[in-house]
Amino acid sequence: MWKQVGNTLQRNIPTIERFDGIRAIQSHLNQRFKVEAYVQGYSSDKPELPDDCCRDCMVGKWLHGEGGKHCSDVNLLNDLHESCYEFHEAASQALLLVDLGKREAAMAIVRGSRFFKDASDRYQSNLAKLHLSFEMA
Repeated sequence: MWKQVGNTLQRNIPTIERFDGIRAIQSHLNQRFKVEAYVQGYSSDKPELPDDCCRDCMVGKWLHGEGGKHCSDVNLLNDLHESCYEFHEAASQALLLVDLGKREAAMAIVRGSRFFKDASDRYQSNLAKLHLSFEMA
C-alpha cells in the first residue's frame, strides 16, 4: 500500500500494536475480583463477561488483529484460548447460579472449585508467557 506525502510516494506499513501482557493480566484480575465480589454479595453490580473470547475481549481482539499474526507459538495460543474459555465458562456458571438464587453453589465455584481458580491462574500464566515472547523478540 502506497500513499502520497507531498511530492513523494511512501509505503504505508501498518503499525503492529505490541502485546501488553501486564495490562491484560490486570484486566483479567479486575474481572475475576468483580465476579468474586458479586458472587460473595459484596457488590450488586453484575460483571459483564465477553460473549465471545475471540471477538469481545481485549486479548481476543489483539490475537485476531495484526498483532496476533506475528505470534508463531501455536501451542501457547491454544493454551491461552482454552484457559480464557474455561475461566469465562466457570465465571458465567457462577453468575447464573447467583441469578437463580443459588449463591452458595456459586460461591463453591469461585472459592472451592479448582475449575475457576486454576483456569484463572493458567490464563494469567499464558498471558505472561505471551508478553515475554514479544518482549524477547
